[in-house]
Amino acid sequence: MIERITVIGAGATGHTVSAVMTMRGFEVTLYDDERFARQLAAVRELGGIQLRGRLRGCAAPARVTSDTASAIRGAQAIFVHVPADRHEEIARSIAPYLEEGQHILIIPGNLGSFIFRRVFQEMSVTAKVTLTEKDGNFCPCRLSAPAEVTVGLPLSLKGQVYSLPASDTEFVLRELEGVVEYSAGQNVFEGAINAGNVINHVASTILSAAEIDHKGNQYSLFKYAFTPSAVHCIGKIAAERKAVIEAAGLPFHGDPMGTIHKIHHLDEYPEFRAFYEYMDGPYALDHRYLHEDCGCGGAFALSVARRLGMEMPVLEAFLGVAGAINDRDYIHGGRTLENLGFAAEMTLPEIIAAL
Repeated sequence: MIERITVIGAGATGHTVSAVMTMRGFEVTLYDDERFARQLAAVRELGGIQLRGRLRGCAAPARVTSDTASAIRGAQAIFVHVPADRHEEIARSIAPYLEEGQHILIIPGNLGSFIFRRVFQEMSVTAKVTLTEKDGNFCPCRLSAPAEVTVGLPLSLKGQVYSLPASDTEFVLRELEGVVEYSAGQNVFEGAINAGNVINHVASTILSAAEIDHKGNQYSLFKYAFTPSAVHCIGKIAAERKAVIEAAGLPFHGDPMGTIHKIHHLDEYPEFRAFYEYMDGPYALDHRYLHEDCGCGGAFALSVARRLGMEMPVLEAFLGVAGAINDRDYIHGGRTLENLGFAAEMTLPEIIAAL
């Protein structure tokens, strides 16, 4: 039975998960490194984490620390809630302290399990640990003040998760019984290629580039970006991706354009309007909305299409523009099949069978 949980990440999601799991009776450690000393100090000084919005309460984690060894040793479950750009850094920092039987849950996953596995192999980690991803975040939330999080939608501990290797998934879910209510997906590729934020964030952010530059911290993507032209482009990307998912023989999680329609017509959906009132940003284009969703889900989907001999011209165009804006090669430098370690001569069925 899981009793001790370490939450890695001092952002909004890390704060939220720490408070929620503490309120549910778990012994929680909130950890991040010294760059986040101010956020961690606020939790200590204010006596806990305040949740507002669609989830309310206040809870003080058992420990709040920037000491990696004390955060990892003794934890039964390790929840990783950081941007994808930090996955390798986190994997390297925790590797020396991992213990037999620990369960690492990466939320959102963004194929981070491959990064953690590679690092653990490079660093000769001998402890048997599991690596599991969830498609999507724990919940939509924002830090609204020191040690305070505003949550945009009611909490749900449901959804699908995927272990690497896939044969671990059912075991992990049995071990996490009572902690979460997730169900088993087919494999990590299923979650990555269905990632909702590739549809929500990529085209809308790129088409808002001038306005983001102009408004800065006054900008809100969900209030301003989903114009008819943007929604039209988003629909093109969604259609391209659906064709690739079906050709790959992976489960399709449903039409994401239903959510886009609601965002585009917020006045008709008051429950969504209340949610998106909380969701500000991005304030700049050097942001995870592009780094994660272009460099992870977007690059991955495009690489799968190419392995199948298919094209995704609209998505590829947006990834190219995003790369020009941020001086990054998302298309070739992102989490593609090749960069995840699958040789060019391997067919997609062979790759999926190896998961």
